[in-house]
Amino acid sequence: MTIDVDALREAVRNECGAAFFGGGIGPALLDAFDADRASPEELIDMARRWGIDLRKYRID
Repeated sequence: MTIDVDALREAVRNECGAAFFGGGIGPALLDAFDADRASPEELIDMARRWGIDLRKYRID
């Protein structure tokens, strides 16, 4: 499966930001910054940890 990495990167940042600002989860803010520097493989791992459905970012 090929993933739209740019769209996934934005989704991870948004999810982490929402967790930080909405729930006060401090490590989420660090993950949001890490998403900017993550390799595609690291980004996919982060997305899985945050429960993001990778199928939404599949490129056909």
